[in-house]
Amino acid sequence: MKNVIGKITCLMSALMIIGCAQKASSSSDDPSNDSSNSVSESSQISSIISSSLLSSLSSLSSSGPHVHDYSAYDYDDNNHWKVCPGCGQKQQSAAHTLGEYKDVDLGTLLNNPKYKYTLVNARKCNTCNYFEIGQVKENVLPEFRVTYDTKDPNANFATIAKSTDVNRPTVNASFSITNCVDGITDKPGTIKVRGNQTAGFPKKGFTLKFESKINLLGLGEGQKFKKWLLMADAKDCTISRTPLGLTMSNGIIRDNSKVWASEYTPVSLYLNDQYWGLYFLAEQKEAKAGRIQLPEVEEDYKGTDIGYCFELDHYAEEEPKKSDGGDPTFTITYDGYENNGGWGQQPYDIESSLANPGIMTHFTMNSDITDGPTGTPINANNSNQVKFIQDRLTALFKVLKKASVDNKAYTIDNTNKAVAATGKTVRQAVEENFDLNAWAEGFIINAIACPPDVGYSSFYMSFDNSSKGDKKLRFDCPWDFDSNFGNRSQLCEGGDSGSKDPYYLDRTSNMWLQCLSKLDFFIEDYVKPLWNQVRTERVFENCVELLKINYKVYANEHKKNFQKWTSINPDDPNVSSYFGGELRNVFKQVDESNRKKAQTETINWFSKRVNYFEKKWGQNRPSLPTVK
Repeated sequence: MKNVIGKITCLMSALMIIGCAQKASSSSDDPSNDSSNSVSESSQISSIISSSLLSSLSSLSSSGPHVHDYSAYDYDDNNHWKVCPGCGQKQQSAAHTLGEYKDVDLGTLLNNPKYKYTLVNARKCNTCNYFEIGQVKENVLPEFRVTYDTKDPNANFATIAKSTDVNRPTVNASFSITNCVDGITDKPGTIKVRGNQTAGFPKKGFTLKFESKINLLGLGEGQKFKKWLLMADAKDCTISRTPLGLTMSNGIIRDNSKVWASEYTPVSLYLNDQYWGLYFLAEQKEAKAGRIQLPEVEEDYKGTDIGYCFELDHYAEEEPKKSDGGDPTFTITYDGYENNGGWGQQPYDIESSLANPGIMTHFTMNSDITDGPTGTPINANNSNQVKFIQDRLTALFKVLKKASVDNKAYTIDNTNKAVAATGKTVRQAVEENFDLNAWAEGFIINAIACPPDVGYSSFYMSFDNSSKGDKKLRFDCPWDFDSNFGNRSQLCEGGDSGSKDPYYLDRTSNMWLQCLSKLDFFIEDYVKPLWNQVRTERVFENCVELLKINYKVYANEHKKNFQKWTSINPDDPNVSSYFGGELRNVFKQVDESNRKKAQTETINWFSKRVNYFEKKWGQNRPSLPTVK
């Protein structure tokens, strides 16, 4: 498992101690909802598999006589025992022997350095890894402090940006991180508002650029970069969808995968010593060594044998309007699909296209293009590199469409065109042009997260055309989770007006995912095996516990955030005109009582979503329980 989540499961019992205030009943919108799986939080916290047990699972032989392995402990809130991960047989059960409460960082307890900046009061069993958290502490987060000149003409940058603003002012600032070890002091750089629609919310996200490369709080395995992000999760009243999405993605992505997902850590943000809210400090998505895995290109290089990363982007048409010409853009065609909305099979559905009623054909480059003009919008008309990826992506889609819809094998010739692949099977033709392991990762991530805009924006792909590249298209950089996980109304899961068929990827307006959903060999030989690996590693169970960590350990931080931001309803007319119809009713309020109902619904929605796909793809593993 890539970027191992750590021993989050060991909080399952501990969080019982600090209690669960979520009392909302679970939604019945998902076909996977089974009232027999809905239990109290106390009774659902059991049968924990530790990290050492997970390691044992991967080493078991699939053949020969079974040999019990009792080398590691499992535990619940009362007892611990040794269990064989191969067959589940238990022995040596005994009650916990707990020490005294001590102040310790959460990362030490979880064996996960990403949480080491959160100080908790806890006591640990002297025999196993079980621990209990006592009183929740105040001000547990690192404090990210931004200082800038209040006389700067753009000093109001953090409040005035709207979703329709093409250009956002950049402000010189210095950055410090306090209230933690490994902080920084007065590092110079710049800050500006980030995001598209979310720039119209009162609480805005920010892009940071330091003058020199730096590492922040150990993210990205300690590597140094200039660009970082402060993500606001402004439309999420539970402030948990970004960490849930990124943690789930890093759990699904394999160690040998070329797909990159950002790491994050929660912080309290201060602008000129004024508290600004709970944010997530995260890695910027960029094609740099240690981030998106593409070769970096030398300045002014003219060849097309480079790496490309690009976004399916509703906002691509805004790029040329920017003062610097914006990022390079291009459009493709979908072999006629975009003209009729379907091939007489399952048409696309608006639910996965959000604000766009058609099929998105516009793309924005997220990696460097080095052969285009300066100060002028770069596109396929003035850049051979952009022209290359435009033609290759158009041809690649035809390969996929021919396989998925027509059951014909096509490949790419040396003129960058899709042609019949003589002597090859459909499967061979697809496998030689697509990194299907990466696409399986992206397929599961999107199937679970249920993003409302997957056919419209924030969907990334990459293609390495360098001399050492594999010349295969892959899903890359899972991103933009604040509308996901049942946050939006009238989507296929948990809508206020009822639900639709939960398996919506076969009708999404994202043509890539829709075509892949129709390839039986892709589902059977790539998606299902990966799904079962992920279930064995308890990735989704860990994600549920991560939600509980956010809701419990950071309860005071959530309260502070919404004392600052008393509403998530944006004042931007361009956003608020449809805001009322976007969020589900349970997620529209930010007061403490309603927020706890929203937290419960988020846990239950996620659990039911996983249970649905376990029935579809899995091996009848126990369902994730819901919370009453």
